[in-house]
Amino acid sequence: MRNPVPPATIRLRGIRSVTAFSDNKVWLDHKRLKLGKSLKVKAHSINGFGWGKDEKGAAQLALAICLEIYPPDVAGQVYRHFKSAFLTAIEVDCFDLNLHLTEFNEVHLPVFQEVV
Repeated sequence: MRNPVPPATIRLRGIRSVTAFSDNKVWLDHKRLKLGKSLKVKAHSINGFGWGKDEKGAAQLALAICLEIYPPDVAGQVYRHFKSAFLTAIEVDCFDLNLHLTEFNEVHLPVFQEVV
């Protein structure tokens, strides 16, 4: 059962693939994110996760992350804001970040509190 209280901090790690086919790998709190789960909700990038200037890949990654940390209805409403707040600024191929979500949650979740 999913905890109804959103996390204040998450650890996000990613490695961009050097091959022609996108096989970028991303872990959320030591759990590797699977592309298929987020594609079932909305397909932004069938080629995989991305970040930085990869708008479609970043949207897919944001959706995958939000599906893990928020209820599905909330995730579907906030993932674009999550992408803008956290993922588009990542300009490196490999990263290991602690994302502090308290302010993001305060700004974006009050509207959805009846869902949470």
